[in-house]
Amino acid sequence: MKRLFSWLIRAWVLAFFGALALALIVWFDGPLVAFNGNAPLESASSRLTLIAIIFVLWAGFFVGKWLIGRIASSKLMQSVAAQPAADPASTSASPAAAAGATCSAAEVSALNQRFQEALTILRQARGGRRFGGQYLYQTPWYMFVGAPGAGKTTALVHSGLKFPLADKLGKEAIRGIGGTRNCDWWFTDEAVLLDTAGRYTTQDSDSEADKAAWTGFLQLLKKYRRRRPINGVIVAVSVADLLRQSDADRKTQAQAIRERIKELHERLGIRFPIYVLVTKCDLMAGFVEFFDDLGREERATVWGMTFPVADAANVDQLLATFPAEFDALEARLQARVLDRLQQERDVRRRALIYGFPQQLASLRDLLGGFLGDVFLSSRYEENALLRGVYFTSGTQEGSPIDRVMGALAASFGVDRQVLVANAASGRSYFITRLLRDVLFQESGLAGADLRVERRRAWLQRGAWVLAAVLIVLVTAGLVTSYVRNRSYVHEVASQVDAIDAQARNLVPSAGVLSVLPLLDAARNIPGGYADRNSGAPFLMTLGLYQGDKLGSAAQGLYQRLLRETLLPRVVGRLEQQLRRGDANNPQYLYETLRVYLMLGDPRHFDAESVGAWADYDWDRNLAGHVTDDQRKDLSAHMAALLEHLQDDDPVTLDAALVASTREALARIPLQQRVYASLMRNLPRTGLQDVSLASAAGRDAALVFVRKSGEPMTRGVPGLYTRDGYRQFLARRDLAVADVVKDNWILGKDEAVTDPAAVEQLNAQVLELYYDDYIRRWDAFLSDIGIVPFRDLDQAARVVNVLAQPTSPLKKFLSVAAKETTLGDVKQSTLIDTAKGKLDSVKKKLESALASSDDAAPAPAAALQNPVDLHFESLHQLAAAGAGGASPLDSQLASLNEVFVYLDAANTAKRQGAPAPASDALMKLKQGAAGKPAPLAAMLTGVADAGSSLTLGSERGRLSSLWVANVASFCHQAIDGRYPLVRTASNAVTQDDFGRVFAPGGLIDDFFQHNLLPYVDMSKARWSWRPFGNVSLGIPEDVLAQFQRAAQIRDAFFSGGGKMASARFELKPVTMDAAVTQVTLDIDGQTLTYGHGPTRSTAFQWPNGKVSSSVRVDYAPAGAGGSSGYSTDGPWAWFRMIDKGVLEPTAQRDRYNLTLDLDGRKVTLELRASSVVNPFNLDALSKFSCPAKL
Repeated sequence: MKRLFSWLIRAWVLAFFGALALALIVWFDGPLVAFNGNAPLESASSRLTLIAIIFVLWAGFFVGKWLIGRIASSKLMQSVAAQPAADPASTSASPAAAAGATCSAAEVSALNQRFQEALTILRQARGGRRFGGQYLYQTPWYMFVGAPGAGKTTALVHSGLKFPLADKLGKEAIRGIGGTRNCDWWFTDEAVLLDTAGRYTTQDSDSEADKAAWTGFLQLLKKYRRRRPINGVIVAVSVADLLRQSDADRKTQAQAIRERIKELHERLGIRFPIYVLVTKCDLMAGFVEFFDDLGREERATVWGMTFPVADAANVDQLLATFPAEFDALEARLQARVLDRLQQERDVRRRALIYGFPQQLASLRDLLGGFLGDVFLSSRYEENALLRGVYFTSGTQEGSPIDRVMGALAASFGVDRQVLVANAASGRSYFITRLLRDVLFQESGLAGADLRVERRRAWLQRGAWVLAAVLIVLVTAGLVTSYVRNRSYVHEVASQVDAIDAQARNLVPSAGVLSVLPLLDAARNIPGGYADRNSGAPFLMTLGLYQGDKLGSAAQGLYQRLLRETLLPRVVGRLEQQLRRGDANNPQYLYETLRVYLMLGDPRHFDAESVGAWADYDWDRNLAGHVTDDQRKDLSAHMAALLEHLQDDDPVTLDAALVASTREALARIPLQQRVYASLMRNLPRTGLQDVSLASAAGRDAALVFVRKSGEPMTRGVPGLYTRDGYRQFLARRDLAVADVVKDNWILGKDEAVTDPAAVEQLNAQVLELYYDDYIRRWDAFLSDIGIVPFRDLDQAARVVNVLAQPTSPLKKFLSVAAKETTLGDVKQSTLIDTAKGKLDSVKKKLESALASSDDAAPAPAAALQNPVDLHFESLHQLAAAGAGGASPLDSQLASLNEVFVYLDAANTAKRQGAPAPASDALMKLKQGAAGKPAPLAAMLTGVADAGSSLTLGSERGRLSSLWVANVASFCHQAIDGRYPLVRTASNAVTQDDFGRVFAPGGLIDDFFQHNLLPYVDMSKARWSWRPFGNVSLGIPEDVLAQFQRAAQIRDAFFSGGGKMASARFELKPVTMDAAVTQVTLDIDGQTLTYGHGPTRSTAFQWPNGKVSSSVRVDYAPAGAGGSSGYSTDGPWAWFRMIDKGVLEPTAQRDRYNLTLDLDGRKVTLELRASSVVNPFNLDALSKFSCPAKL
């Protein structure tokens, strides 16, 4: 029973039953499925085909899955069996090696044969049949890693597991199916154990070859077992290695194992449990004697420690618990020592039993350090999933190691006792249940490759979901179709009842809005008129759909209500408008009569005209009383009424009302009636209005404004554009023909039978159109202006947009020029455009007007029409010249100059600096003269507004800056002081003089940064630059003070420094004979003259001394007893000059200085270093600091 149940829950069996259920649904319920009235599964053959497809998909999925697994196992078998033996050529140097290579080749051939036989046996082993050809692919795989001689193979041989190959192929077959040179493949009935060569772990014999073999081995596993290459790793470490190896060797071995585990993680891409087997425990002295009393079942138990799965990820924490776990094992041994000593009679064996716990304890630190070297976590590596540490013994061979006695012997200097070697007993300790009950039971702990597993899981989920969805949809479809159709029938019935109640309560005299709720309800009956072009919901059409019958009845009800409610109200409105007889709008009266007569005469019925009149009337009379949704509903109901109105009985008309209206219309001039009819009937679709938004582009709102307040999107209607003109000309003849054709409206024939009269009528109609065209465009152009300027920043941005190559102004004027140029619209093009309609019109005209067959069509328009003449200046402005540039481009260039100026002025204003000098605004205003509208007004407005912004408040700003930054200090430093006031006793200090007058000083800096752009310095006397019509307003005498300050700067600071200085030479010219010698000392620089040869002496003022003084000494002394005099202070030299007489000469850099020597005279020639010098400087005495600007 259990076997039957396990068979029934297999995936392919469950899927078979699902496919069978789906097939039954298709067979029995398939005919009920209909699409738009068609039942594709109605015939038995179509249902059988669909059922066959279902089972083919079922079989294909599971057979494909089985084949994929079988192919993977087959490839894996071939790869395992094909591991190369030693190449005989590579061992040619040694006869023994060559013989070994030959034997290896023969062994490979025999192993291949045994491998195939082994697979056949394994399929028949317990649990193997359920995998069939996928045994190698589905069975758990465990890998042994460890150093050579670690006891991996010995542990497997004596593990007590069942090896199916042993009975059929002999005991030796257990020792390796895949070739022992690289790896032993141990096949058990529960798992495949991979005993890897020790050199794979250490890679110390031939590192490159070992590494390549190891990498290739991992690639083999990953290639053919993609989901879960291995289920776990068994790390074997020998007790002998732990006890005998040095610390360095143990660390080397631990590092090698750590590297192999890391490579397994990286290459295989999964996490797997790791089990540490401490092998060859029988080499610890006393092991055999201590456990000699254990029976077979007790030897098969597990001896070691298993860590919790929940804590396995935190390997550091597990390793921290290792000493405690190890001590627990030792304590268990200690508890057993007394019983074993009592059981043993041999003294030597009792000694070994007694010392065995100590032997094990000596292993704790060594093993703990080894585990730490292998498994301690690192941020750069995947943490190992350590499951446990176990102690085993495969066979008892070799001499035990007595670590305790060896240490005591070494301490006391005695000879170490050699223990008797163990005799091979063929018994294994603590292996069998470790593998079977621990490792094999945890095969699911190993993770799978997430990418492969996700792909496989989604495929499986998709298959199951698809099958479930199909079953649910088919079953639910029928139920849903029934439920929805029943609900649909009830809903229609309830809505029809509600409509009937509304119709009974409708007031006949109520307006058109009163019928909207009734008509909306009738139109929106489910499946009725509103849904006539919509498909029925799919779930309602599964064989039970009732919408066709109910929908047809609903549409009939809606049409009947339209004729009984909406049509009478439209007719009543027509009669009301005819009785009113609006004399101010004869065109509307004519069209109203035309529509009214159409409703009573099916021969002239035009649904489009009737609908257009109703829409116009509703727009004019219901505005403010109707919402947008109600207005749309009215139009929709009217369109539905007109669809079949021509086929219904005509409306009974009021004959008296018709007669009175015809009499009134007969008094309207013919050309006005033709023009009104033509303009009314011109198609609006396809005609684009010309607005600022459409013509100037997206930047229109940034630069333009409608003076009237109209929105940017409203402008010249499309009827008054080139396209509208084409439409007008193409339909003008149609309009004249319509006058003849619509004679039935007035009840008599028009007297237009002469071709000359037709020609005159065409010209009159066209003249009316030209007048309207010019009037519309003049009004539009005059209503456009530039947005007002608020400040310099906004003004600069506006002008910048206007001056761009893609200027909105250029775009707009180009469009305006194009749309007002009608002379190049050719009649031939117009005829080609409306050829079909014109042909019929000509026939009507020839028949109606009795014209001759060879009558030529009237020309559309003269080449020079009134529109072109009226806007000729605008056309010339936008027309491109010989170089491709137009006069408008030069205006854009002027605008760009204005932008540069306004931007600079704005920048200067933000920085507190003056606006730069420029004549851009004046040039722009001058260029605007004579330009057509609206350009002239735009450019003039830009120039005036820009000038007003830049200079309007400039004087106040400059004056504030002057007062705040210069005037106060200037007055304090120089007012009433020498040398500006020659008679003053107080002098200006050198620092203050330099701060006021030096280059970059207060006055110079203020002038350069604020006034320079406004000053014309090209003449001897500075003046303010002309700046349009706006003046800066600063007085001329203020500007004269700045010019004097510049002269002082140039004279005293010619070297560019911050301190006033002068270089000059003095040379004696004449001296009174009464004076024998004169000496002039200027700050330590001296000139001595005693009527001898004259020579020039160079002087520097100031000379750099802290205190400055000038002294004149002469001999002999004067009558008053004085022999000299002096001046002190920073201006001592200039005060000395003031004591004498300084006379200019013909050369501007030379002066004669005469000094008084107590009534006697000496004259010196003062030669300055430049013609611009501080001596005899008139600007110095005339300068004064302006209090304000």
